[in-house]
Amino acid sequence: MEASENCCVKVALHIRPLIDDERLQGCKECVTVTPGKPQIKIGPHSFTFDHVYGSGGGPSPAIFEDCISPLIHGLFQGYNATVLAYGQTGSGKTYTMGTGSGDGCQTGLIPQVMNALFNKIEILKDQTEFQMQVSYIEILNEEVCDLLDSLSMKIETTNGHATKVGRHPIQIREKSNGAITLAGLTEVAVNSLQEMATCLDQGSLNRATGSTNMNNQSSRSHAIFTITLEQMRKIRSAFPGNDTPDEDIGEEYFCAKLHLVDLAGSERAKRTGSDGLRLKEGIHINKGLLALGNVISALGDEKKRKEGVHVPYRDSKLTRLLQDSLGGNSKTVMIACISPADINAEESLNTLKYANRARNIQNKPIVNRDVISNEMQKMQEQLKLLQAELCARGGAPSDEVLVLKERIAWLEATNENLCRELHGYRSRCAVVQQCETDVQEGPVCFPKSDGLKRGFQSMDSSDYQMVEITSGENSKEIDEVKKEWEHQLLQNTMDIELNELNKRLEQKESEMRLFGGIDTEALKQHFGKKVLELEEEKRIVQRERDRLLAEVESLATNSDIQGQKMQDVHAQKLKFLETQILDLKKKQENQVHLLKAKQKSEEAAKRLQAEIQYIKAQKVQLQHKIKQEAEQFRQWKASREKELLQLRKEGRRNEYERHKLEALNQRQKTVLQRKTEVAATATKRLKELLEARKSAVRDNSVNPNRHTSASQSNERSLQRWLDHELEVMVHMYEVRFEYEKQKQVRAALEKELALLKQADQLSSEGQSTQRGKSGYSRVLSMSLDARMARIASLENMLGMSSNVLVVMASQLSEAEERERSLSGRGRWNQLRSMGDAKNLLQYIFNAAAEART
Repeated sequence: MEASENCCVKVALHIRPLIDDERLQGCKECVTVTPGKPQIKIGPHSFTFDHVYGSGGGPSPAIFEDCISPLIHGLFQGYNATVLAYGQTGSGKTYTMGTGSGDGCQTGLIPQVMNALFNKIEILKDQTEFQMQVSYIEILNEEVCDLLDSLSMKIETTNGHATKVGRHPIQIREKSNGAITLAGLTEVAVNSLQEMATCLDQGSLNRATGSTNMNNQSSRSHAIFTITLEQMRKIRSAFPGNDTPDEDIGEEYFCAKLHLVDLAGSERAKRTGSDGLRLKEGIHINKGLLALGNVISALGDEKKRKEGVHVPYRDSKLTRLLQDSLGGNSKTVMIACISPADINAEESLNTLKYANRARNIQNKPIVNRDVISNEMQKMQEQLKLLQAELCARGGAPSDEVLVLKERIAWLEATNENLCRELHGYRSRCAVVQQCETDVQEGPVCFPKSDGLKRGFQSMDSSDYQMVEITSGENSKEIDEVKKEWEHQLLQNTMDIELNELNKRLEQKESEMRLFGGIDTEALKQHFGKKVLELEEEKRIVQRERDRLLAEVESLATNSDIQGQKMQDVHAQKLKFLETQILDLKKKQENQVHLLKAKQKSEEAAKRLQAEIQYIKAQKVQLQHKIKQEAEQFRQWKASREKELLQLRKEGRRNEYERHKLEALNQRQKTVLQRKTEVAATATKRLKELLEARKSAVRDNSVNPNRHTSASQSNERSLQRWLDHELEVMVHMYEVRFEYEKQKQVRAALEKELALLKQADQLSSEGQSTQRGKSGYSRVLSMSLDARMARIASLENMLGMSSNVLVVMASQLSEAEERERSLSGRGRWNQLRSMGDAKNLLQYIFNAAAEART
């Protein structure tokens, strides 16, 4: 085997959020996480761990990457690993580990471990042969049971009827090399993720669970899910001058185990309300956790570790099975789960102390390789040293240099590709910027849209100013100002629309006046008369032309000379007449065009007239709307003034209620403060007594024989010591009594706060509460402001009570821890002789007699 390297147990703290029941009880968070540091503070105590998750720390999903992923990497290198979940019952251990049978546990650590294992195996399957086995056990009532063996149920026969009452326990065995084994344990070989998940689900269903007052599905046993990973690697030749570098020269065998432990939660019988079987289970759970705490204390104390103090692994089967995980051959991570609620402050503080001691444990993990593989590994390391020496003296380049050269070539090619992509992206960016510039320079011809844009901007700015002004006012005043502002904005908008309509109306009327300045009927009669005259003149000219044509034809038969002269005269006259006819035709056509233009202008005038009528109708409607809106605003204003008068009247009544409520709050606060002072005094006295006990123990350790100097002084010192011990015990019970009283006061405050919040929620939803129900009569008579003030006062008093509870829980935890250390013979180590014991017993008898009488 390889030499071991010491490493500490890593401790991660997981703080679950407040659950619904705790919120309904009005619980506050009593733990504070230092930002950016794995440090937590609860009351006056501060603790530092390796990681802190939840409630101000890191995100909960990061637990796997930070804590579990390195263990899986070490598992493939041959190192054993253990993940240990510890905490109070109901603190979220099963949910964190993922060992529950419900769907909510599928995101736990164990499902993520299974995914990571098979992903890694898929990557390395070409280089290494893998075999994987899983086992699942539980420790119930100090008996180890196999959860994967469905045939090991115990059968009891009662009156001839067979009944299943549990599983057959399996025995713990120890090998010659000190390894712990379980006789007859079922180990299932798995080859896929689905097979491993099936084993986990089967074991989780068989695991013992029960319902208590603190958890509906509480784990009643410690569960250990073990994954065994066996690897067989081929060792290949690595000589520089070898022509066949891939030749197999041997095999390397590893066998590592990963223990995933979900411990049952520590619990108090008074809080869980357990009895019968549940009480018996809780006793065995606390017994196993106490033995585990003793082992952690023995391993975590550096002084005891140097002195070689006995580690009580055999006190419990749980510690016996975890012998390698704590101080042995394993890399271990403890996940301490706590509740942040102040009602669980004492249990959370004990968990933090428990986990803080575990950080000091030194483990010695080694690679689990067989002897032959170990020798092969040493020879491989020596071979690498010889190769490095050969390269340093000018030999052939090693494989690492060749790999680096290939990587350089690949990086240069990748760099060229990235440069080309970068150039393409830059060209696209230049085109996009040019398009944006064109778009910004383009729309300069829309002054109206720019004006609207400026208008909206001014409206937004005025809205922002209004919100700033009214942010500190009452909600009703804010609504009223908002209503007035909306009315003013609507009035301004409608005024702007009315001005626009007036401008359009003036423009259309001016255009209409241009058309209306001309007498259309007179022009029509004039042009019609002119057309008739031209047609008459055209007919006269045509008749004259026809007559001349007839004369020309008749003269053509006369003498040639005289006829030729007359023909020329008539031809000239005929040409003149034809020219005149053409002019008349052109004039006629012009008159027709003028008539068509006039008809078009009449149609345009009609359209303008219709638009003018439409604009006038819009103007009338807008004016009516403005009047209607003004009337509605006036009525709303009157109703608001009426409501204001009613609110003032109600305000005077609320002022009277507020004075009554302030007096009640002051009385309750005084009572709570007085009880808090009593509790603080008792807590302070208990702290002083504990400090005095520590100093007395130190004095006794410095001078152990000082009581033997004189018999009388020795007897008095023993009596003082006994009085001090009794006083410590009495004050501890007094603090416990005050602690319970403070919890009762807190419960009463929480009940009243829940009643007020319920009434407030129902009133906000518009529902009516039941007046006949007890406790609602006073709440219903309170106004909204008084109710809110009462809620704030109750929350303040609950905060004070929470702080006191945390401090008292801290002192009680320390006192009980010291009592546990002095339980049994440890309390009577002061007695050195039988005579001292008799004298002290006589003193106790006299004190008891005086107390009786």
